[in-house]
Amino acid sequence: MKLEINNKYCIRCGLCEDLYPDLFKRNFEEHCIDVLHEELPAELEERAKQAVADCAVAMIRLVK
Repeated sequence: MKLEINNKYCIRCGLCEDLYPDLFKRNFEEHCIDVLHEELPAELEERAKQAVADCAVAMIRLVK
């Protein structure tokens, strides 16, 4: 399972990085939010699901 961010429509509010610094990092050079894990470790799957639910503009999704 992995996380994806639609950076085309992401408003870069930083909520995901603030709440889930173990999953996301703001990329100031490319003006986007980076996902820190190519494949999610099993212990982070529940946090990833919560991150999807907490996104202010619903631009984070889980892909199996």
